[in-house]
Amino acid sequence: MERLDVVIPEMAIAPLTYESPVSIPEGVRVIVEVGKTLHVGFVLGRSVREVPAGVKLKPIAGVIDGACVIGDDVFDLAKWAARVCMCGVGAVLKNFLPRDIYIGEKSDPPPKIEHGEFHERTFFSPFDSERGDFYLSEITREKRTLILFPTQEAAKKFSDLILKKLHIRPLLWSSREGKPFHFTWEFAKFEDLRVIVGSQGAVFAPFSPEKIIIDDEQNPAYILKKSPKISARSLAGHRAQYLGAELITAGRMPSLKTYLRTHPDELITPERKNIILVDIYRSHKEQAPGIEGHIPLTFSLIKHTYRELSQKHNVMWILNRSGESSEVFCEKCGQVVKCEKCGGVMQSTGGGNVLRCRVCGHLKELPPKCESCGCDFFMGRRPGLEALGRIAEKYYHDVHVEDGRKGLILTTQKGLSLLGRVKPGLVAWLDLDAELWRPEHTTRYNAFSMLYESYWRGRTRDSQRKLLIQSRSSGMRLARFMLSGWSKFLDDELRERREFMLPPYGYIVEVEDRKPEVLKVFEEAGVFVMDPGDDEQPLYIYTQSLDTIDKILAANFKKYPKITIRSE
Repeated sequence: MERLDVVIPEMAIAPLTYESPVSIPEGVRVIVEVGKTLHVGFVLGRSVREVPAGVKLKPIAGVIDGACVIGDDVFDLAKWAARVCMCGVGAVLKNFLPRDIYIGEKSDPPPKIEHGEFHERTFFSPFDSERGDFYLSEITREKRTLILFPTQEAAKKFSDLILKKLHIRPLLWSSREGKPFHFTWEFAKFEDLRVIVGSQGAVFAPFSPEKIIIDDEQNPAYILKKSPKISARSLAGHRAQYLGAELITAGRMPSLKTYLRTHPDELITPERKNIILVDIYRSHKEQAPGIEGHIPLTFSLIKHTYRELSQKHNVMWILNRSGESSEVFCEKCGQVVKCEKCGGVMQSTGGGNVLRCRVCGHLKELPPKCESCGCDFFMGRRPGLEALGRIAEKYYHDVHVEDGRKGLILTTQKGLSLLGRVKPGLVAWLDLDAELWRPEHTTRYNAFSMLYESYWRGRTRDSQRKLLIQSRSSGMRLARFMLSGWSKFLDDELRERREFMLPPYGYIVEVEDRKPEVLKVFEEAGVFVMDPGDDEQPLYIYTQSLDTIDKILAANFKKYPKITIRSE
């Protein structure tokens, strides 16, 4: 009798061990009994776990398939993701397979494709159109190609472009629940299919690609929302290595991990005349009634905005604070109003009479009195876009808050998605330093990449755009790297991270729930845990070895807490 470990996606529990009179390949679906109920599981492999004396293993009740219906490479990808992200293989399969597959509905295995030897190339250009032309040139009828984009909207746009320019009908990957997802999954197995285009979830397509292209590979949108919480780019890289496929990483600028590994050349840098750095210290400090704090408006910002608007160019101001104010507090006792659903901080909106939770989005009216002291007067703190809108209307006409109409557009970083449509002549960051106050190790990199995107996104080689950055001395050092381009910045960022052994030279484990329990366990194990003391922030564990963290978790938790692994 052979002992086999089996994972059951529908239950998303740890592997269970069963006996079988015959050998069953990894990834094959089988029927097993849990309690007195039959379930569908996937064979994980031969079991090496000790069976306690006197425990009789149940036999595998039946074998559904003769081979792995999701593909050997997809099953390997699920196992690898579960291992590096400290979550169950069953949980990974449940999150990225159609339900019909993991409950045992009929399905055929994908075709076997001969592959070559893994190798990696890069293509970095700030111009979206040039990258699009490059991807089109890489799509051939001879090679099966998987192309990943950070958003489904971008994937659909490029899928339509392939059909229009090359007259090749690609499969646009759908991760919607139910029948559309199952149909997409089964269609991906067609042997004559040559191109799949999709966002993060497409990395699990049962397609066996010979070439994988990842656009905008540094984009944080590639981090999967479900377990495993890892970048789809990392998954694509592992899958390409397993298959012996070609991997092409591309975008406006590289991620730190890609830059460290491949050192791609920077083909073009911003024109120095179009980068305007303004010391925020001498700004006019505009205030809004009932809100503590101010919005800095420098003379240079006012002047350049007038100039661009007078030439009928659109202008975009970016302030990463939506609503009327970032938070609301009692003027008497200082108690911050928090969400009764999740405990998150409430921000004001709608003229200050409505509160919105910054974490879960829950809406409620401004309470009549403070729950702590009974005072009936509240103040806002840190004015947001709505307050900025009223201030800007004193200077300009056609002011639009979080809107893509022509004129002066006030927005958060989400408005960067509008750049290709509104094509502003000037993009201004009103307070870069606010982006650098965040506690994450990626703060500097994320801030610089947003500045870089502000300058280049939606542009062609013959177009012009100015980037104005208001900052204090702390942010000015970062802003100056825009004058020399991303290569100088990435060299500097890697030097700092190497000094403190931060990713990509180490790992950061973010723990999102059961924080008091986790904090106690790791402190007893002698492992330092950084606790920001904010309910909205996770715990941070800095480590050189994920094995150490895994052993501590395995010894103290039957079910792991929600974990995100940061490796760059």
